[in-house]
Amino acid sequence: MAALAVELDRVSKRYAIGERRGVFAAPWRKRHSILAVRELSLEIAQGESVGLIGHNGAGKTTVLRLLAGITRPTCGRLRTEGRVASLINLGAGFHPELTGRENIYLNGVILGLSRREVQARFDAIVEFADLGPYIDTPLKRYSSGMFARLGFAVAAHVDPDVLLVDEVLSVGDVAFQERSIRKMLSFRDSGQAILFVSHNLSAVEMMCQRTVWLEHGQIRMAGPTAEVVHAYLDAVDVGLMAEAESGTADDGTPDSLEVAEVLLPNGHGPLASDFAYGEPLHVLMRCLARDEVRNVQCTLTVRGDYGPLFRATSEVITSWSRGAHALECTFQELPLLPGLYRLDVELTHAGAAGWSLPLAVATFRVVTDLAEYGSDSLVGATKSRGGFLAVAYDWHIRTANGDQRLPGLRGWPRPLRRSSFWPQARRRL
Repeated sequence: MAALAVELDRVSKRYAIGERRGVFAAPWRKRHSILAVRELSLEIAQGESVGLIGHNGAGKTTVLRLLAGITRPTCGRLRTEGRVASLINLGAGFHPELTGRENIYLNGVILGLSRREVQARFDAIVEFADLGPYIDTPLKRYSSGMFARLGFAVAAHVDPDVLLVDEVLSVGDVAFQERSIRKMLSFRDSGQAILFVSHNLSAVEMMCQRTVWLEHGQIRMAGPTAEVVHAYLDAVDVGLMAEAESGTADDGTPDSLEVAEVLLPNGHGPLASDFAYGEPLHVLMRCLARDEVRNVQCTLTVRGDYGPLFRATSEVITSWSRGAHALECTFQELPLLPGLYRLDVELTHAGAAGWSLPLAVATFRVVTDLAEYGSDSLVGATKSRGGFLAVAYDWHIRTANGDQRLPGLRGWPRPLRRSSFWPQARRRL
């Protein structure tokens, strides 16, 4: 069994909140505290990559700060083996009046390198940060992106035994992010112990063999990364559905035209409905015009966790009289990976405010097991890996011995059909 690189034994960390220290503090003001981490026990072996996931405020960054020595535990015991490097506060310890060159030497020594070791790594750090022409410029003249790139480059070249990472793969432009990911993967493959914190679940699955899900400072689940991420996404979906149960969203702005109700074939209102990969998605909206409106146009957008995936926009309807109206839209096929998605609607007319925003009106869930369609690949099996869309594909290999077809993802075989729900729904409208 590999030796332990990181060990936390019933560690807790308490922070004071709502407290102002000093002579001007109000003596009658109550002092409160919270436990950011509660009796947390965690072990990481040498050469193991472990992910930390959870909602904001779950205690992930606090754990990293404890291990980095930035703060001390309130109680419990923690231990790290070997040199520890932290990619938490990039650029911590930099001096704005010093040049980039001087700060590399300063920060390298702070992180545990000797001056000779910094000098041996200097050219690689400058090349990685892509700051060649500006290396002798004071840091106070650097942009925020240049500052962060330099901080990442120095910390990434310390060659630590334990690496602590907190949301650093979004630093810099696209080219630098690519270099950062490759550097992180080289750390993982070289056998260093890594504790990796990120809200990017695809990055967690790519980087980590094991994942710990924190909730309110305690471990809710720990195990193989794929299992923990799947359970975490299910919990997030449950929360989204609970929000949707409150009803159609309202931006609080009175308007001459509003969406009063949205219906999906397998459910009513904003409650989540289950669909299969490749099935049509029917959307029926009941709209109410308080006055006569002109140039009406409706846009439906299907959204994933990080933004819009696809949309449908109607032709402009020249005039709607006062009263109730119904709009129906059918997305012919759902090319989506299993998971929860949201439906936004934007209903505009000639008198609508130019700053009106789309409203989230419904949620729906894709529940198909893609193995039924021939896909045996783990990558792309859920929306946390490989994006959101599930587009049919085939693989062929040609050799001297002939052609061979490899497993792929077949398209949906079912023909487009209309649900018996529709006559009933139309009668409601």
